[in-house]
Amino acid sequence: MTALILTLSLTVLVVPAQESVPPAHVAGAAKIDITPEHPILLAGYGHRTIEHEGVDDRLWARALVIGAEDPVLLIAVDNAGVPATLVAKVAAALLSDGVRREHLAVSSTHTHTAPNLVGFAPVMWDERMTVEEEAHVHRYTAWLTERLIEVARTALKNRRPAHLAWAQGSVTFGGNRRVIEDGTWRGFGFATDGPVDHSLPVLVARDASDTPIAIWTSFACHCTTVGGRNHIGGDWAGAANRLIEEQHPRAIALLTIGCGADVGPQPSGSLEIARQHGRRIADEVARLIEGPLHLLTRPPVAQYHELSLPLSELPDRAHWESEAERDDFRGVLARRQLATLERGDSLPSTVEYPFSVWSFGNELAIVFLAGEVVVDYSVRLKSELDWRRLWINAYTHDVPCYIPSRRVLNEDGYEPDFSMVYYGWPTRFDPSVEDQIVRAVIERVGPRFQPSEAPPVELFHHPLSAARFPDRLRTRLGGEIPHEVRRAVERIQRWSTVSRSGFGRLVRNEGEEGEWLDFAGAMRRRPFLRQVEAGRTLEWETGPASEAADKSGRVFVFLGGLGWESEPETEGFSLHLDGTEQLRFDLARSPRTWRSADRRVQLHYFPTWTSDLDSGGLFHLIVAGELLEPGKPCRLTVRSEGSGSRRWFAVDTIEDPKAIEQMLVDAAD
Repeated sequence: MTALILTLSLTVLVVPAQESVPPAHVAGAAKIDITPEHPILLAGYGHRTIEHEGVDDRLWARALVIGAEDPVLLIAVDNAGVPATLVAKVAAALLSDGVRREHLAVSSTHTHTAPNLVGFAPVMWDERMTVEEEAHVHRYTAWLTERLIEVARTALKNRRPAHLAWAQGSVTFGGNRRVIEDGTWRGFGFATDGPVDHSLPVLVARDASDTPIAIWTSFACHCTTVGGRNHIGGDWAGAANRLIEEQHPRAIALLTIGCGADVGPQPSGSLEIARQHGRRIADEVARLIEGPLHLLTRPPVAQYHELSLPLSELPDRAHWESEAERDDFRGVLARRQLATLERGDSLPSTVEYPFSVWSFGNELAIVFLAGEVVVDYSVRLKSELDWRRLWINAYTHDVPCYIPSRRVLNEDGYEPDFSMVYYGWPTRFDPSVEDQIVRAVIERVGPRFQPSEAPPVELFHHPLSAARFPDRLRTRLGGEIPHEVRRAVERIQRWSTVSRSGFGRLVRNEGEEGEWLDFAGAMRRRPFLRQVEAGRTLEWETGPASEAADKSGRVFVFLGGLGWESEPETEGFSLHLDGTEQLRFDLARSPRTWRSADRRVQLHYFPTWTSDLDSGGLFHLIVAGELLEPGKPCRLTVRSEGSGSRRWFAVDTIEDPKAIEQMLVDAAD
């Protein structure tokens, strides 16, 4: 992975140990545990209907204050979204401590495994909470408000002389999630050609003895790696903070989120993957702060502003009366709109939108945007301003809704349309909002930050999964390799010299087709067969065969996956060779072998990507010579033998799986 290191002629490059330079700033930091002490509904997913069932990781609020007389203050909160009403209460309390509202930034890590707060995405829980559940949300919201005030005051008390320095690197696990076909949104997945922002800015505050006080970093990506798991945790952001603090025990780690509203972690699907992403953040932070940093010599100057972003034309009352008959989230939204009209109030036609800028002279401008901001804003601002001296955060001051770009509005889909239902707005945004926000930010950042060179191409583009696959494999095979994995790899190394393509063309699919994570942890469209109904089949032909008779048999290699371990077990799947059943197999997330009764057919599976419930990897099918017909491909059929379960088998329609097989062999050497 190539890191993007800023090289600035306008700032001073320093190695951290510079005790001869007097500290130019005063800084303090603190953190406080905000894990709920009672059951509570979690924000982020509409399908979770009960209060949390466990705690994977503690939640934290972390504060960093810079300045003595008129300080700026950042509070980073492990939560999906801290609404403006809560921020206003914190701001009002801190006025007596010398913190002005325009100098306060409250940012959310947007983890989808944290408590719901009063005022956040109100339609998601409206009409669904019990009286007791609603009381728990109100109780936690009030308690969290006091905790944020407390952590801020502790950080203020902890201030001492400090050096501030920063650098910018990159990590690449964020991938655009908007799958577009013919210019229109088709669903969530992994759009390898979609825009991203891989930048990883890092700011380090060190005291006069060169000891880190605080380490702040941010990345533009959703905190959704663990999916809908109904356990409390900080996802990859929480893991990164914990690892950074393990590396620097006397420092407070803070992580904020950039413009990643349409960017998701790739791969995702488990707590372990979230921790791997956190490790990648922590490793890059460690690399950056051990190298030369850019010393910030000027005090921060904070500007705070609010815009009124226009919505599109509002639907009429008849629309809401019709929608109110629905028994879903759209129906909830409609009933809320009708209640507003019944009170004699008008429906909102604008969204109040706060943002702020912290400028350290011409050395660095840090932008804080409200809401779930799509990545196009980062791409555009870093092209129209000097990307080398620009740091952009979202999810700050308020999370009123998604903030789509003109591109996203034109493509339709979740972010510009249905998400507005969750957030309680009557319609989508007017396309002019992108220009309004960008123009306002550029005006406040100022002419000192005009671009001098274009950003590097790799900053905004995702590396192809094939290019990343060897690194993933080396990570998977690194360290202490279990005996069963080592033996499986040794077998694959032997087979790789003689294996043939096990996929040539799809013949029949009586299942379905959709997108899910493949052998490399990347989203791929592929045919699926579920165990919902017995007798359904998925059939394909292997690649071309040799004209000569294969008396010793053949080894076929194809790619696929197995999943949903949480679903009920059934009789599994049967594998048929040229119409004859040979063996039965089922879900596996570790190396596994299935054999026919006469042992003339063997199916070996080696997962190269796993989650808590699913896996993807290589299948090696070994067939005895007497079962083969010279010069002809084999016809392979997988049949569902069970019913009542959504356990699945998928085959990746890749005609050259041997190239992937060779990558595994190379990674294991």
